[in-house]
Amino acid sequence: MGPRRDCIMMMTRRIVSTAVMLTACGATAAGAQVAGFIEVTGTGSVAIEADRAHVSFAVETRFAAAAAASAANADAMERVLGTLRSAGLEGLSIATFGYSLRPEYVQGPDRTRSRVIDGYTAVNNVLATISDVEAVGTLIDLAIQSGANRISAVSFSASSAGAAQSEALTAAVEDARSKATAIASALGKELGDALEVRGGSGQPTPNLQMSTMEAAARARTPVEAGDQVVRANVTVRFALGSGDSPG
Repeated sequence: MGPRRDCIMMMTRRIVSTAVMLTACGATAAGAQVAGFIEVTGTGSVAIEADRAHVSFAVETRFAAAAAASAANADAMERVLGTLRSAGLEGLSIATFGYSLRPEYVQGPDRTRSRVIDGYTAVNNVLATISDVEAVGTLIDLAIQSGANRISAVSFSASSAGAAQSEALTAAVEDARSKATAIASALGKELGDALEVRGGSGQPTPNLQMSTMEAAARARTPVEAGDQVVRANVTVRFALGSGDSPG
C-alpha cells in the first residue's frame, strides 16, 4: 500500500502543478487581450504638376465596299500622322491601339427580319502622347484638320508619380498615428507599436471627354492640364498599452 500511495501523491502534485501553469498562461493571455489594440484609417495626398498629355483619336470611314473603306481609312490616317510628326510637337509618340472593319446592316427590302449589308465601316484608333502639356490643344486641332473625325479622350499624367506616392503614403501613416494617439490619450492609455498595416496609393487620371462635333467646331481647342493629385489610404492597427498615457 505504501508505494501505491506515494505514486498517487506524485500524480496529484503534477496535476496541481500543471493546473497552476495553465492558470498563469491564461492570466497572461487575458492581460494581453485586455490591453487590446486600436485600428484607424489615415489618408494623405500630394499635388504634382502634369508633364504628359495623352490624346486618343480615330479616323472612321464608311464605303459600300470593304476594300474601299479600308483604303480610304489608311490614306486619311497617313495624312493625320504625317501632319503630327512634322508639327514639331515635343516628346511626340504615337501608337495604334485598335482597328476594326465591320459591315453595316439595314432591313431587307422585303421588310422581313432578314438584314442585308449596306456598307462597311473602318475605324483606326490612335493614342498620341506629348511632353508639352501646353500644346495638347494644338495636337487636337492638327489631328482634326488633317482628317481625324473622332476624339475619344484627353488625359494627363505625371512622370514623378512614384516619389509623390511615397510622400502620400508617409502622410497617410502620420495621419493614422495622430488619430490613434488621440484615441489612446482619451482612453488614458499609451499607444504601442504598429501591429498591422494595410492600404496603398494610386494616381487618378482625370479625363476630358469631347465629342467630334464639339472638337471640329472650335477654331482652337483650349485644354488645361491642371495638377494631378496622388492619394493614399492606410489602415493601421496599433497595440494599446495598459499603462496611463504621459499626458
